[in-house]
Amino acid sequence: MKSITAALLVFSVFVFSVSHSHSDATGIVKNRMDAMTDMGDKSKRVADMFKGKSEFDKQALTDAADAFVRHGAEMISLFPDTKESRTGSDTESLPRIWDEWDDFTKHTEEFVTRSESLQTTVARTDDVGELRKAFFQTTKSCSGCHKRFRKPKG
Repeated sequence: MKSITAALLVFSVFVFSVSHSHSDATGIVKNRMDAMTDMGDKSKRVADMFKGKSEFDKQALTDAADAFVRHGAEMISLFPDTKESRTGSDTESLPRIWDEWDDFTKHTEEFVTRSESLQTTVARTDDVGELRKAFFQTTKSCSGCHKRFRKPKG
């Protein structure tokens, strides 16, 4: 019982901190936080399916792939080189994004390419192993970009 209570407490703190930090965001920073949250929520749902924590639902994977492609295509425009974008609204972005713009753009293009590949794979097959591989290849590009260009959590 103590472990369940502790887990619920940790989860509550996490949800509050995410919603609180996003509630203060405005403008372009809020727009990109909303896009990242949408992709993160969909990604978590699919990852849980592939980890056996929930039943497989191909529509959830389709929704995730579509969100990845849609948000990936707008990603560059969500990071204009402006004061608000760099420092406003409790941004989690590191200045490295704008200092190393070509590298950031390369990471973003890789994510879009992998997302489009995931979308194609989802439309083409019902092979859960192949779908799992395509999904985790796509999300690997998310974490690579976050490690390089986002402030560490905590």
